[in-house]
Amino acid sequence: MKKIFTLAFALCGFTMAQAQYNLFNAADVDEDGWLWLNTQEKIDKYVGVIDEDNYTVDPNGKIIQMAYANLTPDYPATVADPEAYGVDKAGNYITDEGANKDEIIKGGIILAGASGMMSMNGGCLVLNLPSCSTISLYLSSEGYMLGRTLKMTAGHAIDEDDSTGENPWTGSTKSIYSKASMFSSLANAGHFVWEGVATANNGYNDGVTFESDGPVYFCFQNCRNRTIYVHAIKVTTPKQESAGISNVATGKAPATWHNLSGQQVKNPSNGIFIKDGKAVVVK
Repeated sequence: MKKIFTLAFALCGFTMAQAQYNLFNAADVDEDGWLWLNTQEKIDKYVGVIDEDNYTVDPNGKIIQMAYANLTPDYPATVADPEAYGVDKAGNYITDEGANKDEIIKGGIILAGASGMMSMNGGCLVLNLPSCSTISLYLSSEGYMLGRTLKMTAGHAIDEDDSTGENPWTGSTKSIYSKASMFSSLANAGHFVWEGVATANNGYNDGVTFESDGPVYFCFQNCRNRTIYVHAIKVTTPKQESAGISNVATGKAPATWHNLSGQQVKNPSNGIFIKDGKAVVVK
């Protein structure tokens, strides 16, 4: 009896710590949960623009929002294009001699470059999230990548630093993770699968993450004068959100199953699985 109780208790703890739901509709993601921005249909469904008048997140807008580079007088736009080509794993464009065309990914959000190297004014990817457990990004660029993440407050601009203490970017707009110098880059040229984005922190806002049971606003800003391509996004949430329900019309979300590694499975059999946050034995 003691062993059974221990197993049940362990499973309960696993469920509370590990149960995660993909934010995006199951029909739109691959088997690993990535939303690839390679069709106009998916871009139209999920991608919009920020509140451009106030240069901030639009809480009533799309899940994925684009922000222009804050460079006068042109304000280069961040755009989504299912036909745009990124680079291969060495950073070569499809038109470059010796480019490995099989590695080049088509489709994505193109973050406009900053005014120069190590400049905090490039184009931004903003996520308007109803809740958040994890964030992952698939990026590519012709050169090494510089960038930072910002935790935003609705109504406050991306570039607004209203900090009142001695440390910058600790106010309404918080700089959470920054790799924006030539001595500390986010990634080398080529492809970068960035996981653990939601909890990465190296700034003055010690201990602050994007994990949340309620609305949270995430921003990734390009901090170099080279384009960064965001080809795919993966977001998981601690509870089922409406964006991940494949059939809202029924009034009831379909059951979601995960194995004990936290991976979503479609047809569970012969083992212990997590169904809608609860441990279930399937024979």
